[in-house]
Amino acid sequence: MSELLTWISIISGGMLIILLLLSLISGLDLDIGGDVDVDVDADASNIGVVKGLLTFVSIGTWVVKLVLLVEQNPIIAFGGGILAGLIAVFLLNALLQFFLKNQANVNWSHDDALYKEGNVYLKIPADSGQGIIQVKIKGALREMKAKTKSNTEIPTGSLVLVEDIIDNIAIVTQK
Repeated sequence: MSELLTWISIISGGMLIILLLLSLISGLDLDIGGDVDVDVDADASNIGVVKGLLTFVSIGTWVVKLVLLVEQNPIIAFGGGILAGLIAVFLLNALLQFFLKNQANVNWSHDDALYKEGNVYLKIPADSGQGIIQVKIKGALREMKAKTKSNTEIPTGSLVLVEDIIDNIAIVTQK
């Protein structure tokens, strides 16, 4: 029985480690050949059915084996294994949430700057020339080409409001 439990925990633990490494590298969604989905749930708030089951089996069988070595009561051993497996699944889920909570959507478009305030980085000339503004979009400072809505020059460091976007150029007014 002890040898069987050892092999079960080694195999399931090895598979779990491989899946976790592949999940972290691929962003928790791993498809093999486009048709087979390795993990059922690719949401960062859940570790998925496959990883959860492997965690439960691996940790649970190690605890059952250790308790059987100390005490010969199989009810206590399997009860402790079930409890340890559940705790391990919970802790692994919490750990993955911690690692993945800072993921941000880095995709942005110029339209995301509409009606936001920004700072002039390179002055915007009064005529039809362009300057550069910096606008905070999705948690990052983005630089955009800008034109003034009026015929007045907007100096570097001025606060502006993006009122329109035309051909990826911000049309701004000074605040």
